[in-house]
Amino acid sequence: MIISASRRTDIPAFFGNHFLKSLEQGEFTVENPFNKKKKIVNFNFDLLTGIVFWTKNPENFLNHIQKIHSYGIPFYFQFTINNYPKNIEPHLPQVEERIEILKELYNITRCAIVWRYDPIILTENYNLSFHIENFSFIMGRIHTYIHHITVSMLTLYRKIIKNFKNIISDTSVTEKLLLNLKQIADSYNKRLDICCYNIHGIPSSKCIDASLFGKNITSVKASGQRKMCNCDQSLDIGYYRTCKHNCLYCYAK
Repeated sequence: MIISASRRTDIPAFFGNHFLKSLEQGEFTVENPFNKKKKIVNFNFDLLTGIVFWTKNPENFLNHIQKIHSYGIPFYFQFTINNYPKNIEPHLPQVEERIEILKELYNITRCAIVWRYDPIILTENYNLSFHIENFSFIMGRIHTYIHHITVSMLTLYRKIIKNFKNIISDTSVTEKLLLNLKQIADSYNKRLDICCYNIHGIPSSKCIDASLFGKNITSVKASGQRKMCNCDQSLDIGYYRTCKHNCLYCYAK
């Protein structure tokens, strides 16, 4: 079993103590996002393949790392750094601070860290030049600490699109940007893939990837995800509407 912690909220940022307590007890209470029913999932440590942590700011989680290591459970991080202004990401530290946290996380864990440049918002203000400059700036500071990069375009859910004006929906502009980002990643000898989007020359991502746990594991493709999702099957233990970052692009709030 792979634990996803979590697509639905930032567990390392806000719920580290609760996560560790559940891990010690060998059980997680999970909620069905559709009918809100809760159930308890028990697990055997010997059968736990690994944990994928999703976060924008794991600073408060760093003191839990050694305890998780003591259980012998493999894990890796999906770490999002975008560097949008405060009106879009209102409750995140400045980008330089988060870069230093990423470096500290790597130095403590030596685990794989996947940098997520996610989501890419294409508007008149956040255009090709903004993203190319921003991506280059962050990459130059973290490339020696990351395994690879996953990018994702903003998904225009109804509750999200109302938050942004002048969205650029031109496919040719999107693909030009993505290929530019790939060239930057290539210059650092880092793989760049893309989540749930099809473009020639850029591989599709596998955000929940059993191979990153360093074991020879037979994986099973996840069900219930978007059509183009390549993720392995996992148990997501997060709850929607609990993340306190309150980012303007978030689908989970």
